[in-house]
Amino acid sequence: MAFDINEFLPYRMVRLANAMSEAFSEVYEQAGLTIPQWRVLVHLAQHPGATAKQLCDLASMDKSTVSRAIKQLQQQGMLVAQQSETDKRATEMTLTELGTVLYETLTPEALVWESKLLSELNPDEKQALLATMKKLEGHFLT
Repeated sequence: MAFDINEFLPYRMVRLANAMSEAFSEVYEQAGLTIPQWRVLVHLAQHPGATAKQLCDLASMDKSTVSRAIKQLQQQGMLVAQQSETDKRATEMTLTELGTVLYETLTPEALVWESKLLSELNPDEKQALLATMKKLEGHFLT
């Protein structure tokens, strides 16, 4: 059996994810954000008080990438970090008002972008895609 990299599912999924990420960048780049900053912003909006370690896990990003994104968002006034009340070794992050406004501005645009993408599929294809993704995520992300 010949191996064709172009038919190899992991390769195809990575290529598709990269292409989608590049196309989606138009949404967050208008606000001057990078992909890691966008992901940290969204996860903090949905998980206020998260630590850097928790953000790494939530966003599936490495520690140095998350740390850099946190630092940049702090410098832009999008988030604040403070020592945890319950664990003095941990630093918890929350969005500032500016960060929250940006999140509330960008997420509707993200949903419109996703809707346009999914409009390429009929309802049965969309349901099958989402079910298959959930199954694969359950295998690899648990």
